[in-house]
Amino acid sequence: MRRCLGLLTALTCFCIPVFSQVNYNANSQVIPYTNFFAYGSNMGYYNTWNDAAIADIAIGNPAINVKGVGVKSLRPPLPDYFLDTWGYGIRVNEFNHYKALGAIDNTIFLGEPAASHRDLTSYGGCNDYSHLFKNLYSPIWDGGANGTPVNDTNYFALYVYNTVSMYKPYAKFWEIINEPDIDFSGKSYAERGVPGNWWEYPPSPCDLANLRAPVYQYIHTLRVAYEVIKTIDPTAYVTPGGLGYPSFLDVLLRYTDNPVDGSVTPEYPLKGGAYFDAISFHDYPMYGL
Repeated sequence: MRRCLGLLTALTCFCIPVFSQVNYNANSQVIPYTNFFAYGSNMGYYNTWNDAAIADIAIGNPAINVKGVGVKSLRPPLPDYFLDTWGYGIRVNEFNHYKALGAIDNTIFLGEPAASHRDLTSYGGCNDYSHLFKNLYSPIWDGGANGTPVNDTNYFALYVYNTVSMYKPYAKFWEIINEPDIDFSGKSYAERGVPGNWWEYPPSPCDLANLRAPVYQYIHTLRVAYEVIKTIDPTAYVTPGGLGYPSFLDVLLRYTDNPVDGSVTPEYPLKGGAYFDAISFHDYPMYGL
């Protein structure tokens, strides 16, 4: 359920000031990924087994004579609503267990705001609120005014900062919003010339079942995530959360995070490709290989 093709530019070494705005983006540098390819496997949920036991079965645990099924890398979620309820350290023991079993270069996917952090706006006539964070366009950094280097009222920035700070020893890839291009309208795979097709038009918020927001806001979500993650861990990779449609990738590469219309302006100078290092694909072997 992973991972990374299309690394764009090579860089051997760089330094950034701690907790300051990064001065580069994925248009100018991407660290080559040189490890072997490993699917970031979803373990799923089984109410009779906890996550450690499922990891034993997936990866193998010689200490209890479980051979495992050959999984080398995992893809667990750490949603905001979960961490906001139980605390950021709630999964550290599990991740230490995965590491002890030999899991490497895990992918963690982010998103799903707590109720108090959700943007309660209905965009584009949708009968549902946005699935993104409120105050998304607030400044990312505030120079430590509230005890963290990020602006605490930018709820997504604060969530990413806290999560990545705690779990960076266990993750190499950070997926931003699970499957952001889920679409039930058919416009995602419509050909050019068809009204509303994504090759020539931006997706409607109502078409984006996991966003329910303008796609420009998703690009800004990538921008915030990229800046915060790279500040905390410059060796990590930022990726959209598993794309299903080439037309959506084209959308990300042709629009900026300008909330008005995705156009290039001095405030929004870069298109979405500047804010992710790799492309994540999700594979469902139960449906076909």
